[in-house]
Order: sequence, then C-alpha cells, then structure tokens
Amino acid sequence: MKKATKQPDTKPAAARTPAALDAKGQTDLFANAMKQFTKGEYAQAKPMFARAGEGPQLSVCESARMYSRICDQRLDQTKPDLRTAEDNYNYGVAMINGRRFSEALVHLQKALAMGDGAHIRYALALASGMEGDMPGAVSHLQRAVDLDPSIRSFARTDADFQPLLKDPIIGQVLAGDR
Repeated sequence: MKKATKQPDTKPAAARTPAALDAKGQTDLFANAMKQFTKGEYAQAKPMFARAGEGPQLSVCESARMYSRICDQRLDQTKPDLRTAEDNYNYGVAMINGRRFSEALVHLQKALAMGDGAHIRYALALASGMEGDMPGAVSHLQRAVDLDPSIRSFARTDADFQPLLKDPIIGQVLAGDR
C-alpha cells in the first residue's frame, strides 16, 4: 500500500487567509461594526469587531475586542419568557421607554391578542404614533378612551405622548369630539 502524499496547497495566500488589514481598513471595519452594534445587530457586528481586533492600530484593537465581548454578552442574554398579556404589555412598555417602538408594537399586539385593555390600547397608540402610523394611533387611542375615559386627561399630560398631540385627529379624540 502506498503512502498518501500531501498535495501542495495551490491556492494563493490571499485565498487561504484574510488579507491583512491596514489602518484605514481597520478603522472602516470598526466603524461599520459600530453601526451594526448601535442598531442592536450584535450577531452581525461581532465578526466585524473580531476582524477589526486583528488590525495594526492598538487602540482600535482594544476597543474592537471589548465590543466583541459585549456582543457575546448581549447574544447570550435569553429572551424573557412572556406568557401573559401583562408580561407582553410590560415588555412592550420597556421597549417604548428604550425608544424601540417597532419591537414594542410586536409585544403590545401579542398582549392585545390575549386580552383588550385601555392600558394596552394606550401603549399601542403611543408606539404606533411614534412609528409614524397615525391612523393606527388614532384607532388605538379611540378604543382606549372608549374603555377608560380617564385616558383623555392622562394622554394630555403624559410627556411621552406630547409629540402625538400635534396631530389634529388625536386632539379631537382627546377633546371628546370623536
């Protein structure tokens, strides 16, 4: 039996290993990773940070490695176990407070599917309006007011709701004209 001989690697060196980063490439990669990181796209940012951590600039390497570890931590966090309408409502409100309105809408819609309530509709009105869906905001606000008329005075004084008060139809709902 003949011994198998190792075939020489005929691929060019650049195809076998990623090209070495120069200072500008490292900085650009780190900047792109930061864009993903700030959007909460940790899975996309992590490999970019890892690669930027291999470049020539020590300060960028240190920052990239730190952000890569933060990505690991955020990716390892488990999603909460949301079983009830109140669980989804509370999580949705937390997302509103974090200015993550599209995520809030997902959980508030789940809460609504489990049971209608004025507080859920009010939160839906706020999140919808902040996402630019004014017809949805009006509809949810009207239903919230129908379920609990005290929502009118609450909405007028709620600091988070103030940007929506500029809409004339929202104003009509809160004035009782609709």
